[in-house]
Amino acid sequence: MKKISFLANGLLLVAFVGVIASLRSSGARSQSPNPLRIDRQKSGDAGSEAAAPATNVISDFYNRKYSMAQRAKFHVTTSQPIAIGVFATGVQIRTDSGWEPFSEEPRNETWRLKPGLAREMYVERPQRETGLPWRAYVRYGTEMRGPQLWKWQLREAWQIRSFSNWTGQAWGGGRFKNDGNEFFTEEFSE
Repeated sequence: MKKISFLANGLLLVAFVGVIASLRSSGARSQSPNPLRIDRQKSGDAGSEAAAPATNVISDFYNRKYSMAQRAKFHVTTSQPIAIGVFATGVQIRTDSGWEPFSEEPRNETWRLKPGLAREMYVERPQRETGLPWRAYVRYGTEMRGPQLWKWQLREAWQIRSFSNWTGQAWGGGRFKNDGNEFFTEEFSE
């Protein structure tokens, strides 16, 4: 009897979430500008005047991975509070056939950014002698909310056959969707 009740409740919730998700997706979505910004910082320097003071910077553990000649330092800032799931950071070089990957570091980190707080990011860049134009990037996912999050939570509950999350896992395989978001720096040719 308990199993039938669980299945009936689960089906009702799935139908409810499906209706809400379809109603929400049929409405017009506003395209807001990307609140994220990425600025290059000079090594051994606090950076430009607009940069956040050193006390408002979250350090990056990749600062010791690359030699001084091989790395570039950036600050990621935002104009509004946001949480992103950073999947990878890296560098692309421009070739005759377009932008090609040069280096990439898988991150799988959650960055909770606020205005006035900078996130430090180090990447491996090409040697100066090559003279190749390059740019750094961040590949990230946005935080799921509302019906989309409910859908993934219900899917997870259905798979583990329980609405109580006793496994300690984040429901829905995490709260960030991999929707192919990327943002880039300006082009450098040093």
